[in-house]
Amino acid sequence: MPDFISQKVADNLGLSLAILLGLLACRWTAEFWTTRGKDAIAARQRRFTIRAVTNALIAVCLLGVWLAEIQNLVFSLAAVMVALVIATKELLMCVGGAMLRLGGHLFKVGDRIELNGLHGEVIDHGLFSTTIMEIPPVSLGHAGTGRRLTLPNSLFLACPVRVEPQPRQFAPHRFTVTLERPVPAAHALNRLEASAEAALAEDTERAARFHRLAVAKTGVDIAGPGYEVTLGTSDLGKLQFHVMLYCLTQDARALEQTIIIGFLTDLENLAMPDAETARTKLSESWDALARKLRDPRSNAA
Repeated sequence: MPDFISQKVADNLGLSLAILLGLLACRWTAEFWTTRGKDAIAARQRRFTIRAVTNALIAVCLLGVWLAEIQNLVFSLAAVMVALVIATKELLMCVGGAMLRLGGHLFKVGDRIELNGLHGEVIDHGLFSTTIMEIPPVSLGHAGTGRRLTLPNSLFLACPVRVEPQPRQFAPHRFTVTLERPVPAAHALNRLEASAEAALAEDTERAARFHRLAVAKTGVDIAGPGYEVTLGTSDLGKLQFHVMLYCLTQDARALEQTIIIGFLTDLENLAMPDAETARTKLSESWDALARKLRDPRSNAA
């Protein structure tokens, strides 16, 4: 007996061979005695019945003999499959993320996406990973940083994917202006609205057309066109102006800077008369104090 065959396996093999030979001999004997002297059709039917019963008995007997070994084999295969799944879990998730991207039409090459705090333009995607060219947040501009990021597709299953508008597309841009010192709220609101209107005057018609097309394509309401300015306060009670501009994405930063500079300049001009009055009063107070110091008699009186 070879060394790689255990005694239990050898006994099972012998028993299986004995069962097989015994049942086959019984089948041949039964076919001989039950089909002798019968017509062809009846003999064929009885022969089929005997063979079916014999095959069923062989299967049941062999299963009973090898049941323990079959259970051990199944458990071993299950353990191997579990280990294989655990070892390839990340790869399977990457493939699942690729299927989600493909089936859900999440994005395509050339789209700008935000994923898990990362911004970038998609330059390549495959079965296991997606490559993007990093782009800073909108507040820092739209030029790339020059860094290339390779993201595993498994992130698509764990994090939301935001597809950002292209630079030559119109989109809502929001920012907040917080004032440290109190100002006339109504006047400041009017000046900020005037600055926003002046900044968007050149692209008003084009923005309105794009907005109509975008709403018709998506079927949902989108903020815009034009601008919206609302007044609020911070947690510390400071005045805050929340501004929404419907503008070209690539021009959003420049328009924001233009509006803020114009707004703050208007507020400085508004505060200049008060500052001049305060300086005049301070100068008069210093002059009166100097006269009193020069004329001790008036000071004594």
